[in-house]
Amino acid sequence: MTGMRFLVLSTGSKGNCAYVATAHSQVLIDCGVGIRFLESALAAHGIDWHGIDAVFATHMHTDHVGGIPTLLKHVPARVYTHQLMAPELGLMIRRELSAAKRAAYTEFEIATFNGGDGFYHRDLDVLPVPVSHDCNPTVMYKVHHNGSWAGVLTDLGTTTDHLVETFGNCDALLLEANHCPKLLAAGPYPPLLKQRIRGNYGHLSNQQAAEFATGLAHMPQHLFLGHMSDENNTPWAASTAFCRIETGPIPHTVLPQRTTGMLVEL
Repeated sequence: MTGMRFLVLSTGSKGNCAYVATAHSQVLIDCGVGIRFLESALAAHGIDWHGIDAVFATHMHTDHVGGIPTLLKHVPARVYTHQLMAPELGLMIRRELSAAKRAAYTEFEIATFNGGDGFYHRDLDVLPVPVSHDCNPTVMYKVHHNGSWAGVLTDLGTTTDHLVETFGNCDALLLEANHCPKLLAAGPYPPLLKQRIRGNYGHLSNQQAAEFATGLAHMPQHLFLGHMSDENNTPWAASTAFCRIETGPIPHTVLPQRTTGMLVEL
């Protein structure tokens, strides 16, 4: 394999996890799912999960990192995280590992980075991208290999010109389309939670996601809409927002909760 493979395994409040592979790397962007789900979702594509060698953590919400300690009981993967997140994540990992596993894991440590500083993992060029979310710090990721880029951009309440520019060259992109404003307003959530979701540190609406996509310099060959709320969104509402664009419909694939996307070759 000379290119890069990208697979969204799960996206949403029930668990987040994306898989990226090259000839020399098999990594997860977040691991908020259980081992059985991870094993079956990867096996459906002929992938052995024991080959995972790294996890890139975005932030400390359980639906993004809750599965990391269990994963590390089975594979000696390196965990990359923002330096401000490392103490809490490291404590969570070591608390759940056995004494023997804790001792073994200290050989690998948690690899840290500062802010938006890029780093390399084997043959992957990795760019963490800070975003506005109510868990500080939160970073999303772009990964590069052999001329191709893949990105994950979820869990943010607002976009910026910098984000549009940064993710404007992705060949594959998982983009948050969390809620429909009308469904959120009429839904069962209490007022403070509704305010949190639609605030600048919450989650992108379908319309915000569509507006973001129209600003990209190049439309991704594979655009996945994810982190979709079960209560405040529907696949139809998300897809409609991407079809009612003045410049014409934007090709996309909607991924409801716990839906695995297609494996794409870049």
